[in-house]
This record gives sequence, structure tokens and C-alpha cells, in this order.
Amino acid sequence: MKYYAILKETPEAIEVEFPDLEGCVTFGQDWDDAIENATDALAAWLAHAEPRFVKKPSSFEELKHLGGTLMAIVVDEAVKERYENLDSKRFNVIFPTNILNRVDLFRKEVGLKRSKLLQRAVEEFLHAHPSGL
Repeated sequence: MKYYAILKETPEAIEVEFPDLEGCVTFGQDWDDAIENATDALAAWLAHAEPRFVKKPSSFEELKHLGGTLMAIVVDEAVKERYENLDSKRFNVIFPTNILNRVDLFRKEVGLKRSKLLQRAVEEFLHAHPSGL
């Protein structure tokens, strides 16, 4: 299954919105990052959405008038299943650009998604500082 996303380039980021799925939005620092985050956001949103909010995907023709770059994003069933089977919660974080750029370079080198790298970093920090919290 696929849903169309609208990608809009701004000076700060590539913004992504799924018009068929209210509140399913994300962004990326570049196009590759935005598409990767869109795939993840779509799977997470569908994994946790109440059925009444999940609409049938619109066609390209039905959405082409909305502006921006319209792109089909295929639902990654493996990612969706991981979200369904984990006691996880999605949240947004803001990082200074220079640190986020370093995070992205490192995570690509080691083959991790941002969320997995940040999860491991927090786990290491908490392990190293058990009494500090």
C-alpha cells in the first residue's frame, strides 16, 4: 500500500505532509532525509492510529492540485510491525544544525536510523549516570 506525501522545500528543511492522514507530518534536512523520515513517520502513524482516522489512499490525480512535490511513499510493513510490537512513543526533537549534521554523518557510517542512534546514546548516558536522574 502507498500514500502520497507532499514535500515542500523551505530554507530550513524539506517539510513532508500526508494529506490523507491528519497529523502525519515530518521533515528532513535534505531530500533523502525527508523521504527516509516520511517512510518512518507513515509506518509509525499507521501502527498507532485509531481505525476511524485511517483513510483510503487518494490517487495522484486527486491530490496533484495541492502544490509541492507529490511523492508516493510505500508503507514499510516491517517498520510498521516493529512500531506495533514495541512499547514506543514517537516524539519530535530539535537539535542545532551542526550537531544534527554530525549525527547524520555518523549514523550513515554505522548504518543506523536517527532514532536508533539516539536511543542507544541515551541508554549509554543513563547507564553511565544512574544516580544523576
